[in-house]
Amino acid sequence: MTAGDIIVISENAGGRKGNYFDGTDDYVLHDAHAVARVAANDTVGTYTAWIYLDTVSGTLNTTILSAGDNNSATEYLKLAAFTGGKLYVKLVHGGATKFDVIETTGSLTAKTWIHVAVTMNGVRPNLYVNGVSSTMTDTTSTDLTYWYDELTACDKFAIGVTESNATHLNDFAGAIGQVKYWASALTPEQILAEYNETVDPTNYGSYGTPTFNVTMEMDGVTDSGSGADDGTATGHAFYGGWISDWSYHLQFDGHLTGHAAEDVETFIDGPKYVTVIRRGD
Repeated sequence: MTAGDIIVISENAGGRKGNYFDGTDDYVLHDAHAVARVAANDTVGTYTAWIYLDTVSGTLNTTILSAGDNNSATEYLKLAAFTGGKLYVKLVHGGATKFDVIETTGSLTAKTWIHVAVTMNGVRPNLYVNGVSSTMTDTTSTDLTYWYDELTACDKFAIGVTESNATHLNDFAGAIGQVKYWASALTPEQILAEYNETVDPTNYGSYGTPTFNVTMEMDGVTDSGSGADDGTATGHAFYGGWISDWSYHLQFDGHLTGHAAEDVETFIDGPKYVTVIRRGD
C-alpha cells in the first residue's frame, strides 16, 4: 500500500460490534457502575458479555470484567478466562478468596465470538457459555454467597482488566462486546433466551431491562441501561465497529499499524461484512 490507497474487502464471515484490546494495559472504565451496585447492596445479579479471545493456548488468566477497590488489593470480583479455555469467576474480600469457581472442562475457543455469563442467585455463582450451564469446580468455596453486598469498598469497574489497588492486571487480548448487568439472577432459561436473542449481531435487545448495558451500538462506551454510566477507553483500547475474523486479523495480524492517518473500519452491508483500509502516509 502507498499513500492515499484505499482497499475494500467484502466477506461473509460473521462479526459483531465490540472494543479491541491488545493485551497490554487496555481497558474501558465504568466506575459509576461499581459504585451504584455497592450502594444498591446487591445480593444477587447477572453479568453477560460476548468475547473474542485472541488465544487460549499456554498459560491464560485474562479478565473479561471486574470490580475492585482503587486503594487496596484485598477486595475485588472478576470474570475471566483461564488456562485450558476455562471460564471462571473469583471474589476476594478482606484479602481472602471467598470463592473461585471454574469450568471443569474448558469450553472457550479462540478466534470466534462466544457468549459468557455469570449469575449470583444468593446461593452460589453459576457460569454459562453460549447459553448453556457449565459444569463447574469450586476451587475455593469459603463463602459462595458473597456479592456486591460484601464488596463495600469497590469503587472501580473495568472491562478488559482486573481493577485492584490502582493497578491493572490480567489484561484481555481480543475483543469484548455487549456487556450487561442485571440486579437479579437470571434463570438458566433466561440466560438461554438472552443468548438466543443476541446471536444475531444485528439484534441488541435484552431479556428484561439490564441496569448496565454497553450495547456497542454507537461507540463501545455508552451505557444505555438505567444507570447511564458512560465509560472511558484507556490505553490502546478502541471501538472496532463490526469486528469479524477478517477485520480482527487485519488489525492485529496484518501489520497495518504504525502508519500516519491509517485506519481500518468494518461495517455490515446486507449479508456481507465490508472492511475499508485507508492509508494516508
